[in-house]
Amino acid sequence: MDIKNRNGMLKVYFLSVFFIINGLICYLDLYKILGISAFITFLMTLVCVTIGFNRAITNKNLNIDTIVWVFVYAFFYLAPIAQINYSHYYPNSLPVEESYVIKTNLVILLWNVIYLLFRRKHNVQGPTDHKVVKEGGNSSSFLVVANWKLRLIYYVLAIIISLYIFSSLKWSYMLGYADVGDISANKSIILLLSICIAGVTFANWLFSFARWRLKKSVFNFCYFSSSSIIYLYITNPINTNRSYIGLCSIMIIYYFYHTKISSLKFLTYILFGLFVIFPFLNFFRYGLTSIQLPSLNELMFSQLTELHFDAYSNIIATFKYCEVYGFSFGYQMLGVLLFFVPRDIWPSKPLSSGEVVGNYLSTMRSYEFTNISNPIISEFYINFGIIGVVIGGLLIVYMINKLEIKMVAERYSYALFSGYLFIIYRGDLMSAFAYCFGTFVIMVFIPKTVNKLFKQPGSIPVASPHQTSHYLSNRIQKEII
Repeated sequence: MDIKNRNGMLKVYFLSVFFIINGLICYLDLYKILGISAFITFLMTLVCVTIGFNRAITNKNLNIDTIVWVFVYAFFYLAPIAQINYSHYYPNSLPVEESYVIKTNLVILLWNVIYLLFRRKHNVQGPTDHKVVKEGGNSSSFLVVANWKLRLIYYVLAIIISLYIFSSLKWSYMLGYADVGDISANKSIILLLSICIAGVTFANWLFSFARWRLKKSVFNFCYFSSSSIIYLYITNPINTNRSYIGLCSIMIIYYFYHTKISSLKFLTYILFGLFVIFPFLNFFRYGLTSIQLPSLNELMFSQLTELHFDAYSNIIATFKYCEVYGFSFGYQMLGVLLFFVPRDIWPSKPLSSGEVVGNYLSTMRSYEFTNISNPIISEFYINFGIIGVVIGGLLIVYMINKLEIKMVAERYSYALFSGYLFIIYRGDLMSAFAYCFGTFVIMVFIPKTVNKLFKQPGSIPVASPHQTSHYLSNRIQKEII
């Protein structure tokens, strides 16, 4: 049996075992509680997830589909099953009702089917030139050829930011006892500071890491080491939320190691991270005040019943909200697109959907949280109902297809979007869009604009993988320090 057939057999075995085990979990946990109809709708979601995983791992190279279907599996299948089996109430205090379970699963099914039908057959692949791949390949093209003046600007800014925070908050910031909220009480300023601090320090670290990978010189070692110290002070598992840690991890993998890690390996990594690493990091969420090692069951499964996995129940909350107040017919989405307009100028500016639904829950169910996450499906439903879900599904697929076409020339943007996709899917969209847009400006738009001003464009004029390899090889030779 050749390697290709053996890998095909392993894939079939993996997906078959995955489907059978998860189907049994669904049957044992839900069949007696909700009945056959709810059970079937959950199985429909499982079928979509299995098909999605099959497509993702069929392409050996890393692709966005892996992230999409891991989210659907964890938040729209496994988590609600665990929550329904655990209690008669969801984490957001809503009661478990079979009719809403069926409705939610059918809406999720509609979203998944649209994604499967319109997601183009992909072959995510970069240049194959051996030298380019060895030197970091197209994955580090923009970072490698970035002008030294640009790298210097970000390095100096990262130093200034870290020194300012250290002078204000000392080690309390690094250990999670203090945050940007201790510097300013204004929410807009806090958001702006958070975006700038995280974006500048992460971009600076990426620049330094790319140079260190390109050439192991003393200068690059000092550059990379000092940038790493700055970055670890600003961003570490103790003082940073898990979503952003995941974003950084995914971007680094998609950007630097896409030629070394297959989609199947990455699938196992991300599942391990989601169900083991992230829950463990959550015990440090509020600093080092009280640490106790969890049991394996608590670490892997109990988290599914907590607010971290409230996406499914918040879709139900959105249904109930719309039954009372109706749809916003685009007004809610207008707030997402114009998030940058201050509320002082626009007093009637809509709240984020998470805050709107959170206020509804606090009024109807005495729910103590008023600013909750709200998945992207809910965002489009609260605006236009089922039609909005169809439109939203098509838009997401279109964006992913479009981005993947340009991936060879724009892997930097592709990797950043891949990292943010989890946050966008979980929502709410206004918060995610504001943070994503701000980070894009800090990490992509400004660096590439400044690079062009220095007459050293970061984007590569690509016509084919071979031309990309030839172009990048020439640029790398000129740029090595």
